[in-house]
Amino acid sequence: MSMESAPRHLTVEKLIGESSGMLELIAGRGDAAVLSIEYDSRKVRNLSLFVAIEGFSSDGHNFIKTAITSGASAVVISRSRVAEFDELRNSGTSIIVSDDTRKALSKIAASFFGYPSRSMRVIGITGTNGKTSTTYMLESIAKAAGLSPGVIGTVDYRWRGRREASPNTTPESRDLQELIARMASDGVDCLIMEVSSHGLELSRADDIDFNIAAFTNLTRDHLDFHGDFDRYFAAKKRIFSLVEKSAKNNKAGIVNIDDPYGKEIFSGKEQWNYPVFGIGLDEDADFRVNEKSIVNTIGGVSYEVCLPDGKMHVALSLGGRFNVYNSLIALAAAHSLQIPHHAIREGLSQLNNVPGRFDRLSSKLGFHVIVDYAHTDDALRKLLLSVRELSPSRIITVFGCGGNRDKSKRPLMGKAAAGLSDLAIITSDNPRKENPEAIIDDIVAGIESKNYEIEIDRRKAIERAIDAAKEGDIVVIAGKGHEDYQIFGSEKRHFDDRETAREFIAAREGR
Repeated sequence: MSMESAPRHLTVEKLIGESSGMLELIAGRGDAAVLSIEYDSRKVRNLSLFVAIEGFSSDGHNFIKTAITSGASAVVISRSRVAEFDELRNSGTSIIVSDDTRKALSKIAASFFGYPSRSMRVIGITGTNGKTSTTYMLESIAKAAGLSPGVIGTVDYRWRGRREASPNTTPESRDLQELIARMASDGVDCLIMEVSSHGLELSRADDIDFNIAAFTNLTRDHLDFHGDFDRYFAAKKRIFSLVEKSAKNNKAGIVNIDDPYGKEIFSGKEQWNYPVFGIGLDEDADFRVNEKSIVNTIGGVSYEVCLPDGKMHVALSLGGRFNVYNSLIALAAAHSLQIPHHAIREGLSQLNNVPGRFDRLSSKLGFHVIVDYAHTDDALRKLLLSVRELSPSRIITVFGCGGNRDKSKRPLMGKAAAGLSDLAIITSDNPRKENPEAIIDDIVAGIESKNYEIEIDRRKAIERAIDAAKEGDIVVIAGKGHEDYQIFGSEKRHFDDRETAREFIAAREGR
């Protein structure tokens, strides 16, 4: 990721002074200049400040001497590890200690890049499902309101005609602050970002000044990282505390209260000194949809919503009942920022698709294909229920589960797919370093019916589904959405569900 910007030229003393007591200088000079902040020793150059982070695959403390050799003017070390580096006290390099070097990196980066999030409205969206679609909706609303939005999320990072690859939904704090600084210098005045549970747990967003925190829902995912569901929920809830300590004046929380975990957050809203609004069908919702008004078709969803200050008719060109919730989150967040009703309505109606989210492909033979990122049992269930509402003759579902990820959701995804499809074709997703057959065995363990087939090769599985489709059927290809690769071992190979589906639709039409 190329990130060039013009940060402030600072000293060790100045950064320590702005750290809220998080940093302590134990050796070296306080007036040492700092020209860059790095956590990757390979990027250290003359007068860099290097922060040693204990990562998942490597420990930054192992590279402190490399950083000093490369010209670092200062290094930040975990206080609990300081005895290992006593010999560096006389090295001429400033030695700084912190109780938590991850939190320190976030604080230092925000200071170094001049607190860029303070110059713009910032909306953070967290939750298991729906984050990406909601960011696209908010981006469209912001543009309709005459704002200049920037988006940081799963598909990419984009602003003012620029588009960059997204290695992480929520980048490491140093990269995140630099990215926001670049956006600010390019004139972005509204930042819309997905805030992942990893990003929250790892303090990546700790020093962003949010206006709005939005919570979509919470279902089983990422337990391989968080360990248990309570810790996963706690990570998601942290975003509301980040809003609390934000320097902004105009602040709000938006919560889906039809979700039980959203309801729990909403019931405890008095703990925060800013308003928290509920969205959903629930009678307690501040932004409430009349369920009878919902019209769900292959071409889109529409509904009527009661707002705190009136009513609105919303018409989306995006299919899927779950997009009622995603659009409600976007609508409520925009409303809380005083964006006019007409811009909200116009922005939502103008969005025609979200990459890999209920992406529709049509065939001249009378069947449809939907490509969707659904990769949890809840997301898959909601996707298939929404497709079932469209009254297809049959639903044929192609899906798999990722390797080296939460194994507990595999049988649940198998149960959802077989239970809600007429035919489920189980295949590979991103096997990574696991045996694809073993992953499929885990999926099949949750299936109690016989309406499934196994085809390990994802390309052949998609071909099989499209060959089997008849007029009136809907083929659902789930799990990878916008991704244009598969991961085998450590190798990424090009593979795009949409591209592959189009190829086989064309082949059938040409017969």
